Amino acid sequence: FYCPVCGWIDTKTCQQHGETKTYAKQKIPIKPLIERSKKILDMKVLPELIKGVRGTSSKDHTPEHIIKGLLRAKYKIHITKDGTTRYDMTQLPLTHFKPKEIGTTIERLRELGYTKDYLGNELQDESQICELLPQDIILPDSPESPDEGTAKILTRTTKFVDELLEKLYKLKPYYKVKKQEDLTGQLVICLAPHTSAGIIGRIIGFTKTQGFFASPLMHAATRRDCDGDEASILLLMDAFLNFSKKYLPSSRGATMDAPLVLTSLLTPCEVDDMAFNMDIVDKYPLELYEAAQEYKMPWEVNITKVSETLHTEKQYEGFKFTHDTDDFNKSVRCSAYKTLPSMGEKLDGQMQIARKVRAVNTSDVARLVIEKHFLKDTKGNLRKFSMQVFRCVNCNEKYRRPPLKGRCLKCGGKIIFTIAEGSVVKYFEATQKLAEEYNVSNYLKQTIMLLQRRLEDVFGKEKEKQTGLNTWC
Repeated sequence: FYCPVCGWIDTKTCQQHGETKTYAKQKIPIKPLIERSKKILDMKVLPELIKGVRGTSSKDHTPEHIIKGLLRAKYKIHITKDGTTRYDMTQLPLTHFKPKEIGTTIERLRELGYTKDYLGNELQDESQICELLPQDIILPDSPESPDEGTAKILTRTTKFVDELLEKLYKLKPYYKVKKQEDLTGQLVICLAPHTSAGIIGRIIGFTKTQGFFASPLMHAATRRDCDGDEASILLLMDAFLNFSKKYLPSSRGATMDAPLVLTSLLTPCEVDDMAFNMDIVDKYPLELYEAAQEYKMPWEVNITKVSETLHTEKQYEGFKFTHDTDDFNKSVRCSAYKTLPSMGEKLDGQMQIARKVRAVNTSDVARLVIEKHFLKDTKGNLRKFSMQVFRCVNCNEKYRRPPLKGRCLKCGGKIIFTIAEGSVVKYFEATQKLAEEYNVSNYLKQTIMLLQRRLEDVFGKEKEKQTGLNTWC
């Protein structure tokens, strides 16, 4: 324990000065620590880039072991605030799959418990349809995506965990992953944003899409409502080995997005009730179509739903579907939002689709983009610009207001903005172009004009650019 007056002491309370702290500002000789860690890891050459943080923000300012940082740099994996490595994905509900869709062999699926297809026949062919078990998950590994797929990232993470177990903890390696199929059967923690409760899932395969496929009950268990929300996964052993509440910031809300609570068994009656309304029949009765003609309410038609199976053996399996598909990988496997590099190209693509669809009012689409996205973003960033702090380029000292002398009071370094003009006005030109091209309302045009005046008051008017005559041809 550290007393600001007496220094380090053995008791929590200083007899002379009262309460103590568990940390103190001190200089750490980093070179000897790294050299010692290199010997433990038998690492001849350090990784080219080793990332760290400028400081800790947890209550006790507890740092990780430096060996973990070296190994993460070696395997090129990222870390979250709680010490684990995660992969974020868009959630997609799935109740059935074919072995050919998830890249897992029949033999391996049989080992994982998929011995029969959904009709009760022995699983022998990759085109047979299997019912997805409630806590089994299928991960994205799209070859078209500019982002790295889950298989490669998880493989590197398993190697990181195994070497950590061997070199730092002197234990046997756990995963021993050599190929992608070795990841099947491994347990992960599924965690949704803004929650602190994870649920155990089991990997059974990988698709060529970018979706995180799991049972609607599984998605509901992460406290999401199955409409395309985002969730993340982290390897269970990674969490057991590297997660710590002591790494979490002491600020309000810091425990969100951290697996503080873990559910090992999915209980359908305890998940979000939105999943209970899913029908589980193989065909719709004639009464449904007749009721549709009469504009009856959905609950007036008797169709078997998940809610009717709760607290019975059928709550986990026996679900049916009405329409089959050959292969769900034969679709758009990577969103154009990821492949198009700039916001301008993304916007052009969206408006091209709007122009092609007769049911869409292009002017209204433009209005929604401007009102719901561009204007809010620009106004919000302008407000942040006016409230920003300033920092020194040399020592990173921050100031609420720039010193009158125009230099850092600590080291004399140059003082700069922390929010740039470009981040404020980045969408404004696109806003003006969109408003003009798609003839939005005069009210919205005037709103844009007023915002332009505010921007000019802060940043000044844009200088006139000299252009050639061919610009006007």
